[in-house]
Amino acid sequence: MAYKKKGKVKTKKDITGSIEIDENSLTKINDLNLYIEKNKETYIELIQIEKCKYSDIDFSFLNFELCIFKDCVFNSCDFENSTFLNCKFIDCDFSSSKFNKTHLDKININTCKFIGNSFTSAKLENVIIKDSNFNYSSQFESKIVDLFIEKCTFIEAFFNSCELINFNLNEVDFSKTEFFNTLLKDIDFTTSIIDNIQFSKDMVEIKGIIVDTYQAANIASILGIIIKDF
Repeated sequence: MAYKKKGKVKTKKDITGSIEIDENSLTKINDLNLYIEKNKETYIELIQIEKCKYSDIDFSFLNFELCIFKDCVFNSCDFENSTFLNCKFIDCDFSSSKFNKTHLDKININTCKFIGNSFTSAKLENVIIKDSNFNYSSQFESKIVDLFIEKCTFIEAFFNSCELINFNLNEVDFSKTEFFNTLLKDIDFTTSIIDNIQFSKDMVEIKGIIVDTYQAANIASILGIIIKDF
């Protein structure tokens, strides 16, 4: 199924993401691990992290504020129990990394990869995600408030026991994504792709979901309903 185009998506509440950050005011670094060891700080602010590459590194229990991550690779790294406030992620690859019990507040994510990431008991607030890949990512018992996602893929992703509040979408591919014990009431999927989307056996998740006619027919087929045209 192709995306259905429509005008600017209206949200119930303004979602601003990060405040504007003056890059000239930031200290530019290309080795975050060295910076942490040198400064012996868990609170990191006003830095721009560029072109660093890490694999299997522990970055847990850190606090980032007014930071920009740009053109970085953090494969299979651990950001558990870390906090990100007023941060931007641009052209980064965080695939297979852990963001469990992480708090992301006032965040912009652009053209990034979070493939296969784990967001267990995470909290996301006032976050804007664009042109990014979250395929195979897992969201378990996470609270997501004031989120706007545009032109992203969440193919075969997993949402289990999540709380979604003011969850806004525009052209997002949720093909084969699983929503279990995660209520979708008032979430508008009409511009997005939900082919072969999966729910729990009792289908409580779909009550109040907003879909178009084609999508409704697909969901009906999951319920075993056969729709005939007259």
